[in-house]
Amino acid sequence: MPIIHSFKAILPHPTKAEKVVIHLENLSLESAKEIRSINPESFVHLLVPKIENHYLRGSKTEITFQKIAENFDDFIQKNILMKDDTANIYIYRQENSQHSYTGIWTASSIDDYINNKIKKHELTRAEREKGLIEYLQQTGIDANPVLITYPENQKLEAFIKNEINKDSAIKISLDGTDHQVWRVSDLDKVNEIIQIFKEMPDTYIADGHHRAAAASTYGIERRKLNLKHKGTEDYNFFSSVYISSNQLSVLPFHRFVKLTEHQNSNGIIASIRKEFELTEIDVKDLIPTQPHFVGFYIQHKAYQINLKKHLKNDVLADLDVSIIQEKILSPLFQIDNPREDQRLQFVGGNVDLLTYIKKVDEGIFDMGFLLFPISVAELIKIADIGEIMPPKSTWFEPKFLAGLITHQIN
Repeated sequence: MPIIHSFKAILPHPTKAEKVVIHLENLSLESAKEIRSINPESFVHLLVPKIENHYLRGSKTEITFQKIAENFDDFIQKNILMKDDTANIYIYRQENSQHSYTGIWTASSIDDYINNKIKKHELTRAEREKGLIEYLQQTGIDANPVLITYPENQKLEAFIKNEINKDSAIKISLDGTDHQVWRVSDLDKVNEIIQIFKEMPDTYIADGHHRAAAASTYGIERRKLNLKHKGTEDYNFFSSVYISSNQLSVLPFHRFVKLTEHQNSNGIIASIRKEFELTEIDVKDLIPTQPHFVGFYIQHKAYQINLKKHLKNDVLADLDVSIIQEKILSPLFQIDNPREDQRLQFVGGNVDLLTYIKKVDEGIFDMGFLLFPISVAELIKIADIGEIMPPKSTWFEPKFLAGLITHQIN
């Protein structure tokens, strides 16, 4: 069912790839500036450029985008980045001592997103979409792919297995993880992949709802302005990586809360005890090992919250994140807009939770709720019935390197 499209990707020169690519997750402005100052070939120059002429006319945003465009052209001219001569589909592998992920890196149709053939489980924020649209419009750089998953497909897995026996176009190692890219250039093989995807059932966004939404909105606007629109232009597609659902890693987003001056920790503990079975545990057992149990850390003590009495035999309502939101965060803290409330901080992915427990002990936060991850099967069920998960319900891996494969929207 999904329509995918080959494209002329922009990749780093194989000898420069390790210097070009960059992790976007948790990249602070300070870190970006530091990388920029020591590495003239880093992709960070296409994200946070250094503005040397402060007398240029225009707004700060306009000047920034102008500099990004200049840096992009400069990277191409210097062969730091190189555009493929032919339209390809790409195979991508990420592998370390714990995990291996292999998938198809391609361009997905904005129509599939709009028509819900690529299904969603998360709402997007207009403000964030606007910023991404502006970046696409001003730079044409589509460098952070949307992660899309699908039920295991034997035809596609067999195709991938055959292709990765060949030499890869790029192979780099970064922070203990190997990244490889293979080009699929043969037209018959490209068409074979496209046909396999056409025969698939629905696919599902795992990570990148805002990027997909922004690309789709931007593409629709470009169509209106192009009197010779054909449907094959790059603005009709967005960069995406398809990885089978049996390969994905799903990690939780934990919740850390700061009390207001009118609240106290003893009152919160008492309120939670009224609604749930609350058991004191050892700190080392804080991270739950099964669903419907939540680790709760407060006043230098660790507890386990049993959520089972609030199960309703409803796939969305029975998510741990839903119960925590509806039964604790909203009624006890009046956190009704968790995305925007400054008292709430989400901590996702592979992080050192002891650091955050220490922040509770030091009073930066007053408490933490540690959750068990949602399964891919639950995500698919929720997307299939058209429901939306609470904000920050899932942290999916793999995450991708910016600058490894860039889709250019001219």
